[in-house]
Amino acid sequence: MPPVADLLAARTLELVNIPSESGNEAEIASHVRSLVPSSFVPEYEGEDAFVWAGQRRGGRPLVVLAGHYDTVPAQENMPGAIVDGAVVGLGASDMKGGLAVLLELARALDENAVETAVDLALLAFGKEELPAEYSPLPDLFEHSRLVHDAELAILLEPTDNTIQAGCLGNLNARIVFHGVSGHSARPWTAENAIHAALEGLRPFAALEPRPVEIGGLTFTEVLSVTRIEGGIASNVIPDRAIAHVNFRYAPDRSPSSADAYLRSLVPDGASFEPAGDSPPARVVTDSPLVQRLRACGGLALEPKQAWTNVADFTSRGIDAVNFGPGATRYAHRRDEQVEISALQRAFEALWAFVTGSV
Repeated sequence: MPPVADLLAARTLELVNIPSESGNEAEIASHVRSLVPSSFVPEYEGEDAFVWAGQRRGGRPLVVLAGHYDTVPAQENMPGAIVDGAVVGLGASDMKGGLAVLLELARALDENAVETAVDLALLAFGKEELPAEYSPLPDLFEHSRLVHDAELAILLEPTDNTIQAGCLGNLNARIVFHGVSGHSARPWTAENAIHAALEGLRPFAALEPRPVEIGGLTFTEVLSVTRIEGGIASNVIPDRAIAHVNFRYAPDRSPSSADAYLRSLVPDGASFEPAGDSPPARVVTDSPLVQRLRACGGLALEPKQAWTNVADFTSRGIDAVNFGPGATRYAHRRDEQVEISALQRAFEALWAFVTGSV
């Protein structure tokens, strides 16, 4: 049998080379399902999400290993290749590498008939790279009984082989500034909405990042104006300008308090239009299973400075953390890649954790 590093690299490249942009996931979903060994029995099969259950035995905690199989759109980075000790290509880091670790772990457990220290379930899903309203996970949580029995879910998102606990909330909104249109040669007859936006957005631009410590981890709350739209022609004073705002709020805020805070920054005369909110995740650091995972791989514990699906689990009372081999600095990049040594390290940490070999 080839060394585990070679198996992981080959599996990652195989997954990378299957087109799987969000919304075009039928082929990758079918392929992932074909790779799950028969010792894991389908427990839930939805349109874009699947759960498989390993053998259940009394007295052992249930752990769910989860990953998404879709990617962002290609940037001339298909097909992939193995170059200088890394798998390079679309989705290699986010998160075909993590998915390869999940699948190879399940295959190795099955082939070697290993007695595990935990009960294990696998979860694979799509549409992760799309807005939250497209997520298949709410339906999964409604119809899968197994996931609610889990004492820990591990999402193999890119974390550079650290355990990243919690996640920031992700609130989007539009701030609409109003004016009166007119001829640009006589601007005194009009009220320029873009000028109003430039002035009204000063409080947003002046905000400093807010560090928040939770469970010994420091999250950084940030607010950014990500787009501005306005104007219909070069000789018309605009009567409307729209600023798109993204608020990555710390886990110490509730969705309602985050919304209220953002609204408090909106100047008089402007209007606020919510455009989607994904709440933050509960910060899980003191779980015995998380501590055991740390020990199995000598893993650092960090805050998740982004939003991930751990929030979908913790909002339903299920402990969850992010842990995967992908490099966060390469996610969604044209030169996306994952180190083969990182794949091996993630595999070995999870193998030790699942089999109790530490």
